[in-house]
This record gives sequence, structure tokens and C-alpha cells, in this order.
Amino acid sequence: MKLYKYKDFTNDSNHPHFLQIVLEKKIWCASPDSLNDKDEFNFELDYTPSFNTETILTQLIAQSRVPDSLISFSPSFTANQTLANNILEESARPIVENITQKSRQELGVTSFSSIVNSTLWERYGGNGNGACIEINIPDSLIDQSYHRVHYVPKKIFHIDIFLEATLSEFNNKEGEVFRNILLTKTDGWRDEKEIRFIGDGQNYNFIFDGYISKVIFGAKVPNNVQEKLLYQISNHCNSNNIIISTHEI
Repeated sequence: MKLYKYKDFTNDSNHPHFLQIVLEKKIWCASPDSLNDKDEFNFELDYTPSFNTETILTQLIAQSRVPDSLISFSPSFTANQTLANNILEESARPIVENITQKSRQELGVTSFSSIVNSTLWERYGGNGNGACIEINIPDSLIDQSYHRVHYVPKKIFHIDIFLEATLSEFNNKEGEVFRNILLTKTDGWRDEKEIRFIGDGQNYNFIFDGYISKVIFGAKVPNNVQEKLLYQISNHCNSNNIIISTHEI
């Protein structure tokens, strides 16, 4: 699958990042908090009890490790009353906050697009004063390390997935919740057709799988900047069959 990574040359400090991608196949895996969408962790929760909510909550209460002598009521009764008295949101708030915070602190993200268009050039390619790098990723890695972003009218998750992820026997589901948060965006971003690499850490360079097939310079890159960068990448591109072209916008 072809992925596209844009770099803005407006600031000279981005030149080394561009060269690093082209010459070393290294890309920065960032903290989610540094991403351009400031609403990454703004979402709504649906607390409407499902068929499974009471069962999950009962299991969670039973795992609370509170000594039996201190428990006034059974886990099933406590879960039932939590729902009956509409205090699920209050009770689950620490669980949601804990999972969200861990997602912010533990996972890293690198954003790509599956398309080339003028909107992406404008947002991420310096409005033409930048470059777009075409990267070919094995199809087998899509939905494994590289994930399609899902676009929705409203970013809403059901409380069950947070409760279930906290159960000891479903610890592997915590990562699933992390990915749900980071791989769901509102429809306003749909035109980006984003693909995200999700890393197990953050703020580090990773060597991506696959190969670069094309480097596209924007039409507004100053001649002296383009000449300087071409001087540094031309031999490498020729040796690796990487096409160099210019995008007219």
C-alpha cells in the first residue's frame, strides 16, 4: 500500500527530518499530545447500560481486592444498585481517566495519508513549500502496525469497553481501547484519509518497513532550498530507483 508523508520546509529545522526519512527510512513516532488535532482525547461516553454492563461491573467489583470483611454487600448487588441509582458515570470516572492518561503516555503515533491532494499540501506540505514522500508498505502490515483512521460524526465510546479493559482477564483489551481512541476522528478530518502507525513507545525514531518510491517537491520550494536538498539526496535516489518530481498546485 502506498502511504504519503508530508514535510513542511518553511522552517529550516524540518530539513533534517526530511533527509532522515529519505536517506535512513527513519520517522519520528510522536506523543499523541503533540498531534495537530487538539481534540484527540476529547470524546463522549455512552453510559446507557447494555446487556453486558451489569455483568462486567460485577466482575470488576469482585476484583477490587477489598477484604471480604469490609464488603457490606455482594458485588452483584453493588453493581445492580450502581446502575439503578444512576451513579455509573461517577463510579467509572477514575477508570476512564486512568486509561485515557495511559494512552497519552504510553503509545506513540506517526501519521500518514493514503492520498495526495491540495488540502494535505496546504496543511502539512508548507502550502507547496515542502515535500511529499511516497512510501510503499507491505499490505500485510495494514491493520497490524499501520491502521486506517475511522471517521465518525461524533466521537462516542460505550463505557463497557473501558470497564472490560480493566478486568484482569482482559488486560490485552486495554491496548484495544488505546487504539480506538487514537484511530477514531470526527468527519471534519475525513478528507485526509489518514493511516496511523501506532508504536509501543513515544518520542523516538523508528525505521519503517517498506521502501520509498517517490519524492515530490512542492511548487513553492525556493530554488536554493531545493538545490541544497537535491544535492544531498540525488545519488541515494538514483541508486534506489526513487523518482524525484515536482508537484504543481
